[in-house]
Amino acid sequence: MIITQKIAALTATLTTAMSLLAAPAMAFSVGATNNIHTLKNNLLGTNTSGLSNFSLSIRGNEEAFGLFTDDPFGLTSGVVMSTGKVTDLPGQNLKSTGNSDLSTDFGPLGEEGDLSELNLSFFADSTAEKLFFKYVFGSEEFLEYGGTEFNDSFELLLNGSNLAKLTDGQTVTINNLVPNSGDRSTDHPDYINNPSVTGLAANILKLDGYTKVLGFEGLLNQNQTNVLTIRIRDVQDGSYDSAVFIQGNVGTIDPEIDSEPVPEPMTVGGLMAGGAMLAAGRKLRARRK
Repeated sequence: MIITQKIAALTATLTTAMSLLAAPAMAFSVGATNNIHTLKNNLLGTNTSGLSNFSLSIRGNEEAFGLFTDDPFGLTSGVVMSTGKVTDLPGQNLKSTGNSDLSTDFGPLGEEGDLSELNLSFFADSTAEKLFFKYVFGSEEFLEYGGTEFNDSFELLLNGSNLAKLTDGQTVTINNLVPNSGDRSTDHPDYINNPSVTGLAANILKLDGYTKVLGFEGLLNQNQTNVLTIRIRDVQDGSYDSAVFIQGNVGTIDPEIDSEPVPEPMTVGGLMAGGAMLAAGRKLRARRK
């Protein structure tokens, strides 16, 4: 009975993997915009009950902000922020080792490379209790630069408290997701690899890796002005872009998080190839000092 159940489970996994790989490419699209009203309206949508007096500002290159639709993660649509050009994110991932599809350096901003930041202040009345979000963080730093000084990060701060965490409470950084690029057993369970050609999203997304869909919520300061800060940054240099996709039209409505991960591409590849493993090589690149 147990063996039969295991065979059935394996068959279901293989069927899912085959259907995902055989499915036609989604109409994933990203458009750049630094219009603060457009960004705010797509971020919170109409789910702003109890909120008022909005004021939004952005910091960083205007090409680092935009909107997305029909993403491969299941978020549907929302706001995307990157340390590079957001319009470069869709497309085939052709260079997961030895080179990069995504490496826009906007120039130094402080000592930590490119920084993109969105700040939203608003008044919350006594009926507004929480703010909810769903997101996916991805990067071109994966896998090779896990465990190095190139530790790109994503934060979402509500009144100074960082709500963007992994499922075990760790902050969202390259090194917390891939602590050791040479030992895949140390990969965080929230991490999904997206190597060129074999990645499940490799035909439509250039990022070499990303998180499963993650969610978080934060208590609002009622009858007060609240400040939401969304921040993504290249650390140590401005090369090799990172990005975050935040589901739109969430706001004060609980999105009922579904955190089931997309099947990990290397695992699917291993099942289909009889357990063969793809070796991740080291990228050779010149870092901006």
